Amino acid sequence: MKHTVLYLLCFFAASFYAKAWSNGEISYCPVVIGEEMPMQTKGLLTTKMEQIITQNGFGACNRADRFVMLAKCNILEKDVSPTTPPRLTQTVEVTFILGDVVENKTYASVAFNLKGIGTNETKAWQTAFNNLKPSDPELKTLFEESNRKIEAYYTANCRRLIAEAQMLASTGEYDSAIASLMMVPDVCADCHEEALAEASVIYRQKIDTEGAALLSKAKNVWAAKPDAEGAEEALKYIDLISSTSSSFADADALVTEIAGKLLSDKNREWQQRLKEYNDEKELRRREQSNVHARSMATIAACRSVAEKWAENQPQTKVYLNW
Repeated sequence: MKHTVLYLLCFFAASFYAKAWSNGEISYCPVVIGEEMPMQTKGLLTTKMEQIITQNGFGACNRADRFVMLAKCNILEKDVSPTTPPRLTQTVEVTFILGDVVENKTYASVAFNLKGIGTNETKAWQTAFNNLKPSDPELKTLFEESNRKIEAYYTANCRRLIAEAQMLASTGEYDSAIASLMMVPDVCADCHEEALAEASVIYRQKIDTEGAALLSKAKNVWAAKPDAEGAEEALKYIDLISSTSSSFADADALVTEIAGKLLSDKNREWQQRLKEYNDEKELRRREQSNVHARSMATIAACRSVAEKWAENQPQTKVYLNW
């Protein structure tokens, strides 16, 4: 069995950053390997791969969180003509591989032999890559085959993936659990919907657990310093409690308790702070009053959790069998 080492490096601007769970679509991260290639030409090929990915109807991303489009490049023939200036002619083999770095699976591959000519290596590689057309039927077939296999994978493994996420959540690894569920693409509609539903459940567990911890900190601070300074510190914790957390009502009661103490002391600064808190609470209440909006907000929150979790994961080398 062949294998290729992927060095997962982030070279591109954050404005291009897209993820496998952005809108439920499959997103591929273009990764180029080839020891004989100048670094500049790797960037040229990466740009070409981004075009190929997007023009075939998928998202392109710059982190290999799950799905990758790997380009493995080798020089088959190379000749330097004795002219002034010398002209370099070379035939290169570019193998494109679509795969899943989490499951270490390859879904589809295709190889192209490309001829490049130039006065230096960079130009020779560039002219070779110019022969790649995003609309090439072989590339379309590549993505269609990958799509079918990804759908089959999630259809066969949906219950296992959800069970694994539930196990992570049971040990307090809520962010990791949510991230794994948000990676399920909508190519498998049933599994995608099940994963979103379970992610929402786990998100509820997360905010309830975090809310209880934040409320405990707020109570401890207020008990230790029942004055304006303690109130401000306590409110910083309370502000972090989600309005949908099971601790929110108790947090609100604590604010009322604090307000009663400080308002009796005629603390004007606290009056303004209390007004800001109540305004924010009313805004949250209105946002939560619409069932559809609440559901969409939960899904958006799950995406945010997944994105932050992925950003904090180390970029390591992965072996993709093919």
